[in-house]
This record gives sequence, structure tokens and C-alpha cells, in this order.
Amino acid sequence: YYETAADAQAGVNAIVDPTQYTNTSVGGSASNPQTLYVVVTDTDTGCTDQTTLTIRVLPNPTPTPSDMLPELVLCDDTNAGDGVEAFDLTSNEVLLLNGEAGVSATYHETAEEANTGSNAIADPTQYINNTSPQQTIYVRVTNDTTGCYELVDFDLRVDPLPTAVAVTDFIACELNTDGFYAFDLTQKDTEVLAGQDPSLYTVSYHETQADADALTNALTSPYTNISNPQEIFVAITNNTTGCSVSSPRFNIEVQEAAQANSDQQAIVYEQCDDEVETDGNPANDSTQFDLSTQNTAVLDGQDSANYSVSYYATEIDAELGVNPLPLLYENLFNPQLIYTRVDNNATSCYALSEVTLQVNPLPAFTLEAQYVLCTDTNGTEVIGAPLIDTGLSETDYSFEWSLNGEVLSAETGSSLQATQAGNYMVEVTDTTSSTVTSCSSSQSTEVIESGPPTVEASVVSQAFAENHIVEAIATGIGVYEYSLDGGPWQESGVFTNVSPGIHQITARDRRGCGLASAEVLVMDYPLYFTPNGDGAHDTWKITGIDTQQNAKIYIFDRYGKLLKQLSPTGEGWNGTYNGTMMPNSDYWFTVTYSEPSTGEQKQLSAHFTLKR
Repeated sequence: YYETAADAQAGVNAIVDPTQYTNTSVGGSASNPQTLYVVVTDTDTGCTDQTTLTIRVLPNPTPTPSDMLPELVLCDDTNAGDGVEAFDLTSNEVLLLNGEAGVSATYHETAEEANTGSNAIADPTQYINNTSPQQTIYVRVTNDTTGCYELVDFDLRVDPLPTAVAVTDFIACELNTDGFYAFDLTQKDTEVLAGQDPSLYTVSYHETQADADALTNALTSPYTNISNPQEIFVAITNNTTGCSVSSPRFNIEVQEAAQANSDQQAIVYEQCDDEVETDGNPANDSTQFDLSTQNTAVLDGQDSANYSVSYYATEIDAELGVNPLPLLYENLFNPQLIYTRVDNNATSCYALSEVTLQVNPLPAFTLEAQYVLCTDTNGTEVIGAPLIDTGLSETDYSFEWSLNGEVLSAETGSSLQATQAGNYMVEVTDTTSSTVTSCSSSQSTEVIESGPPTVEASVVSQAFAENHIVEAIATGIGVYEYSLDGGPWQESGVFTNVSPGIHQITARDRRGCGLASAEVLVMDYPLYFTPNGDGAHDTWKITGIDTQQNAKIYIFDRYGKLLKQLSPTGEGWNGTYNGTMMPNSDYWFTVTYSEPSTGEQKQLSAHFTLKR
């Protein structure tokens, strides 16, 4: 192949690769069409012949580029949720062909099929997409004369419909209703959208299904119903895609309302505490309330036969009508706000209000379990009347006292001076904290009579016994205890191992109503004495015998020699004999005496020790 006839004649400058030749202008001649010169050589004889070859480049179609073709978009109307719709692929054909005549378009599902011209979509006006939500369609644009073609593509997209849910009826409650009401339909928007972003969707309300389908004649709020009840049709439109759904519908209806505490006077249900609190914290006071007693105040004139009243711990429970409180209810804290719901038995209308549960404290005071009324020993004269005192203010409380069940009408103070024994009770009423409850509490106490004792004491052991026992007996109306010579008090009047000499036994009323004493004389002798002039134990004598003037006392040495006769009332023996000090030794004595406990005459012989 040669570009010129001269080259072909001379056999020079043959085209190197005739399979990759690009047409060009030679010697100022046109490049399209271009004439090439062909030399054909017989390889056996070497003979040649020449001819010419005209090459021509034909133009491709010039469709609109792919990036300028809009996608075809349909809403998922046919079977909502499957993402499949019937597209008319030729909708863009005028734009796609770009005004070029003599060309035609075929539509293909793949680029390979479009390039080969195979498997063209049979009916592009009713094409069902097979990929969702987006699918690419490939178009082969062919010159009807030359067969030259160009490929372009565009996308199909199926947009989902807005989510539609069942919508509850819109009930308007109106007192003494005429059946017509101005409804704010936009109050249903949130329920209609069911969580869809309100900035992305438009909700419209219509009187007919046709208007909702066509998105025409949308109702404005407030809207007054034309029948009662009336069906309202809803359309939801995606602001971006324009896709809409018009299946939701609901009724608007005007019903007779209910009222709860219509006069709006605060309802405070006050009860007295069921026990006296001593912790000083009224917030934890509790008692049982009968909530049904508040129905009249809550209904405020409405007929209880037509309305039902229930009570709830929270406003949410009251709105939903769930978890009603039992009518006998104990508050959880003080005060406690609860909620009441009034339902119209003939309609679905209800109203809410509040009730405050208030526990008022009982008067708190403490009386002693027992008080003592002191009388004289004869029990005829009061010598100490106890004061029974509540410790409360007479300004804030009233007081009623009773004795043995009989009201003491003259006693109205916070305290009482008890002048009689018996069972006293005081009922205290709070007169200032609340005019509703006037809470009261009562306490009882016992006033018992007591008095000082009359005491008698005696030595119950014999004189010169090894263990001297004395006994005191107290008589009277009291309960007594005893003390020997100011020692510890004890319940028994018997004392043992009492030393010789004079002793005082005191009996006292354990309730504090007085005491009395008696003396006893215990007779015995010392086992030793020390006549050394130091002032201690310098003489020896028998203690307690000085009341017996006729007693005889003789002292002997160990050999029986009489050393001294003592006087019962004297100072005793000083340890001398005729002015001579006697030596350390044991000495004997005899005593003739009258037994104090019996008066019997007795004689005792014994010994003692002199120590210097």
C-alpha cells in the first residue's frame, strides 16, 4: 500500500503497517476521503498490477453525554416496599438523541450487551427494574445508514414511600358540647410520622380519599368538623423525593368532657398520724388514707353515677389510666402529691387533678408510768402532791384530764397537781396546726399513795452471842428499805454480825415519802483491852449492860482471885489491882444479868485478854 501513485510505480515508501494506518493529507490533498495505491505482486512470476483504494471515516452519532442525562425516578407505589416499578426508558429519548436525525436507540441491561448490540430490552416503555433502589441502563445509539453507534447510560431509581401507620382517633372533650369543635389537626403530626423526621416530610389532612391521593384541598388548622364523628384522610409527602402515601385515616369526634376539681380549689386530704412520732422528722410520718372520701371534692358537683374517680401515684400513670392506687392507701412520704382521674362513663373523656395527702402529727408528750402521792403516817394528810406535767404549750393545745374514768372538768391546764391516788388520763388536742384534723393523743398514768414508816427495832439474838442479829420492822402504806447506822440500804430489816453497842436502824419509803429510825442496844464484852493510856481500849467493860442496874460483874485472875467488881454503869476496869498494873494475861469474869430478849436471869463466865 502506497500513499502516492509515484511511490507505487517506483515501489518505494510502502506503508509499513497497513493494519494500523491513520488516514492523512498527502501533498495537500484531502485526508477524508483519501486515495491509497495498491500494488499486487504474483509471488511466482513477479508480475504486478496496480489499483486504487479509497478509505473514508464516517461520523458516529452524537447523543447527549451520560453525565447530562437525568436519572429516571419513580416512587415505590405499585407494591410498596419491594422497590420494583415499571419504567418508560424512552422518557429521556428526545434529550438522549440530541436532535440528531437518522439515528435510533436500543436499551440494554449491561454495557457489554449494548456494545455488541445484543439482548436489547424488548419493550423499553414497560421495563421492570431488577435492581433496587438503583440500576444503570445502557443505550446504544446507531446511525441508521452507516451503522456507526455510540454508547451512553443513565440510572433508574425507586424511591421508598413514607412510612404509614395506623392513627388513633382524635377525641375532643367539651363540656355541654354541640358536637362541633375546632380541631388542631397538627397535634396528630407526631403520631402520623411515627418517628420520621418532620423536617423531611409534609403531613396534610383532607376531607376525602381522592383529595389525599391527589394532594389537593389540604385542610388548615384549626379545623371545625362538619359531622360527628368525621373521617379524616392523611397524606405524608417526602419533601425531597415527592413520594407520598395516603393510606392513613382516623376519626375526629367531639364527646362530652369530664371535670376534675373544676373550682381549682386545692384539695388537701389531712389525716392524723396513727402513732406518736418521736424522731422529729415529719417527712416520714405515714398513715392510712381512705381515698374514696375525696371523690365528692374531686367530682365537684358531677353525678357519681356518670363519672368514675381513680387515684394514681404519678401523673403518667393517671394519663394512661394504669396502676391505680388502692382506695385504702398508706402514703410513702409526707406530704405526698397524688393524682386523680375522673372518667366520663359514657365517653372516653377524662380529666386529671391533684390531691395532697398530709399527715398531721399527734401531740407528743411523755408522762411517767407512775407518780407518788405522799401522805402522813395516818394516811389522812397529803404531805407531797405530785405534778403530772405534759410539758406542752397551753396556747397550742387543749387538755382534758380524768381520774378513774371521770372527767375533771376544772382541770384544763397542761399539768395537774394530783391530790388523790388513782388512774389519771389526759387527752391532748392540737388546736393550732390544723383546723381540719385537730389531732389528739392521750396517755395514762397511775398515782399511788405512799407515806413514811413507823419503825420498831429489836435484838433478836441473845446477849453475848457469837453473831448478834437485830431486826427492824417498818409499818405503813409505803414500800420500805432499811439502813444500819447510815450504811447501805437493803430490802430486809434483819442485820447480822452487828457489833456491840447502840445502833440506829432507819427505814425509808422507797418512793420518797419519808423515813423513821429506831435504836437497839447489843450487849457483849470486848475480847481484849490495852490499858496503855493512848485513849483506845484503855478500859474493859460490858457494852449494853448499863441499863441493868442490878447486874453483877466480877473480874478474877487466872487463879480465881477476885480483882474487881464492876458497876454496870461504871467506866469499867482499868487493868489495876489496888493501884498496881496487872500484867499481860487472860482474865476471867462472871456477870449476872437479865436476858434482854426474854427477861430471864442468867449468868455468864468467860475470859478476856489484857495487852500492854
